[in-house]
Amino acid sequence: MAEDREETRRYVADVMKTWDKSKTGDLQTDEVKAWLSTVNDGKPVTDNEAQWVVYMCSSDMKEPTENLQTVKKNTYLEIVNKSVRPGDLAKALEHFMAYKKARGIIEDTFHKFDTNKSNSLDTRQLGDLLKELNEGEVVPEEEVNWVMHHADVLGNNSITKPELVIAISLWYTRQDMLAQAAGGVGSMCGRCHIM
Repeated sequence: MAEDREETRRYVADVMKTWDKSKTGDLQTDEVKAWLSTVNDGKPVTDNEAQWVVYMCSSDMKEPTENLQTVKKNTYLEIVNKSVRPGDLAKALEHFMAYKKARGIIEDTFHKFDTNKSNSLDTRQLGDLLKELNEGEVVPEEEVNWVMHHADVLGNNSITKPELVIAISLWYTRQDMLAQAAGGVGSMCGRCHIM
């Protein structure tokens, strides 16, 4: 246990020494982007990916789903401009590695529904994706809007690749909660055709 803490402390110190180019004591979004690019199989991390990681590691966040339901869009820029503190580096890496692990599935799904090749999903495209997840049944507009509102953590009125994981998770969670409230049984695990 003490060895793990010491190894983590050394890792954090090394990351900060190497990537805190601004010498602020934390990693700004561009520094997070540069750092994570070193663990991204030789590919650069995009601005959206780095911003999403900073957002997910915000000190204002307790639990991601709780925060997504309560944080207002106008606070997004305040959060993303805060940076990642040394104590949050492990969380930042964990979020990014989970995203990276699912990236192939995300890419395939994303490209299937990004019909205009804009690198984001608008409300109509998100509705089409949710329809497929819903076994071909049209998802009501209010449900699509709810997912868009809560999954659009970057605040650009669309769903980017990192946000797609959030969108799908939130939709299945909401469907399970609605089913349970109606006296049914949740079915998240059995219904997901993508993840």
